[in-house]
Amino acid sequence: MQTKSWKNGTVSDIEFDSEFLGDIVRVRLLRHAIRMYEMNKRQGTHNTKGRSDLHFRREALFKQKGTGRARVRHASATQCRHGAVAHGPHPRDYSYQMPRRSKTEALRSALLAKFRDGEVTLAADLGVTQAKTKPMAQMLGKLGYQKSCVIVVGERDDNLLLACRNLRRIVVVPASEVNAWHLLHYKNAIITEEAIGQLRERTRES
Repeated sequence: MQTKSWKNGTVSDIEFDSEFLGDIVRVRLLRHAIRMYEMNKRQGTHNTKGRSDLHFRREALFKQKGTGRARVRHASATQCRHGAVAHGPHPRDYSYQMPRRSKTEALRSALLAKFRDGEVTLAADLGVTQAKTKPMAQMLGKLGYQKSCVIVVGERDDNLLLACRNLRRIVVVPASEVNAWHLLHYKNAIITEEAIGQLRERTRES
């Protein structure tokens, strides 16, 4: 499979062995995985007040008969202004988990989709020796990745993190933590040689 390579400040096309990624992008599994990651990010702190949460005077607003209008008891009724909410949302935990093998297969499918769409660049060395934003922005500009990119690295690099921290929609993720959501949420991906080796291990057949 053809893909782009970044080495010594130049971009070139290389042949990449993508056999470990398989040959099928499992779209349905990807959809389930993305939904799981999105749901796990929810705080679930939404809340509404029921009748027991409101404290009005416990007396009728008006007499029940003779007014010609519908009878009503307390001001906490749902049809009243500042009244309770009927069947409203309350705090809850939305998180859930998929089987480990399903998450691994989703990661494999996301990688394959990225490589097929030509949205991945393999980097021999990012060349970040100090925490400077400008060189990193110039590199992303050469690749055309300045609008949205996930950078997958083998090990945590504080200089790289600081260099990318002030760049909008650019994120650095270790290969041990990257998942299908990262690859599909960001338009492009830069993967170091060390990281691609770790991803081979993560996505190998169990």
